[in-house]
Amino acid sequence: MRGLLLFVVLAVVNAVHVTIYRNGESTDGVQVEIKPEDVTSGLTLAQHLSTFLPVDGIIDGATNVKETVADRVYNGNGIIVENYDQINENERLYLVAPDLLFVWPFVEFGHKVSVESSQSPTQKPIVLESFNESPRVFLIHDLFTNEEADGLVNRILEIDNEHSKLQRSYVGHENGLKKTSTVRTSENAFDSESEIAVSLNKRAFDLLGIGTYKDDMADGLQLLRYQQKQAYIAHTDYFGVHTSPEWNWDPKYGGSNRFATVFLYLSNVTRGGQTVFPLANMPEGISHAQVPDESELSIFEKGSWEEDMAIKCHTKLASYPRKTHAVLFYSQKGNGALDPMSEHGGCPVLDGTKWAANLWVWNKRRYGLDGDKISVTFQNNFDHPIQLFWSTTFMQEIDANSHAFFESYDNHEWTFKDLEGNELLVHRLAKPDGTTQTITVPQSEKPKDEL
Repeated sequence: MRGLLLFVVLAVVNAVHVTIYRNGESTDGVQVEIKPEDVTSGLTLAQHLSTFLPVDGIIDGATNVKETVADRVYNGNGIIVENYDQINENERLYLVAPDLLFVWPFVEFGHKVSVESSQSPTQKPIVLESFNESPRVFLIHDLFTNEEADGLVNRILEIDNEHSKLQRSYVGHENGLKKTSTVRTSENAFDSESEIAVSLNKRAFDLLGIGTYKDDMADGLQLLRYQQKQAYIAHTDYFGVHTSPEWNWDPKYGGSNRFATVFLYLSNVTRGGQTVFPLANMPEGISHAQVPDESELSIFEKGSWEEDMAIKCHTKLASYPRKTHAVLFYSQKGNGALDPMSEHGGCPVLDGTKWAANLWVWNKRRYGLDGDKISVTFQNNFDHPIQLFWSTTFMQEIDANSHAFFESYDNHEWTFKDLEGNELLVHRLAKPDGTTQTITVPQSEKPKDEL
């Protein structure tokens, strides 16, 4: 009898009860009992749980059939479950289909999750706070410091590279094509090289729970300045699926597009400057700042889109700028579909200056890196050393009559300088020139002052 009782007790102990959900979802969960033999690996657990809750995945263009079996299981802290000991009684687990990235679930308004990041300078976990389900928006705490905010503002003003320096913001997807818009009046710069920018990119990957940082899955850190009256009308960060024929922009069919945005506030703003999501209302119990009065609206042309936006920004879901705070919002759903609800805008600044930055993370290799890497040999034919820069970042010193080797991509800019910092040559790589290239300086036998 005692042996039978012990067997029953062990049987109960060796099972946990959980609720499983599809990737990024907080509804329609299924309660499941998990035993140790169900978790010989993370993959076997995913396959087992998919028998209770088939997942919605990438569509095969040839057969038009969705993947129905998950290959990863995440817990509520955004960690992949690999063994039985990681599973707690009554916790939530999330099934992710092959070739899709984990999406944080909303759970409920105000729900907080602590995320560890080795890159965090605050010595605290990054805190992700649920703000809105559709569009999926989170408030972020302890992502970066006051000193880093100031450092990025200083960085914005220091960049002097023609392609990266602070200038009128552009729109569109094509590298090197500077297209302005009357409905985007901010100024921006790009930083892919500074220590702060690199660290923030790595933190964003930790925050999103998508693994080791890969620079081909992120755009450069975009640094922004909105002065009084400046704004950006509502838009999506993802590109339409028919943006250009040479690229598959549809993640649902295995394509690549912007997946999520992390938006950082680098300064306080006296009035205005919210990030607004016009297709959603503010959560119940959260109030807006007072709607601007006639005197504040007088800075805009009567009937202009800026005036209209300034008013509407005080009626819809909005995050208000506060220095060292940030927001995360998704452009894609957990099943890979682009989310039109993610439409958002930069509200007009009514008083003060808004400094900000954003990180765009893609679901896979981003547009512009579609070709093979370009293998480049940089040849120094001078009888003295020179310096090699990628964009504005110093890469290495090349000895006299020597060379350096790097992997790069189409449209990347490389600069040679002498040891006094004088520019000798600027070269922008072009894919039509081949996947193996040699760039030589000097490019002729002429004296340096005639080059």
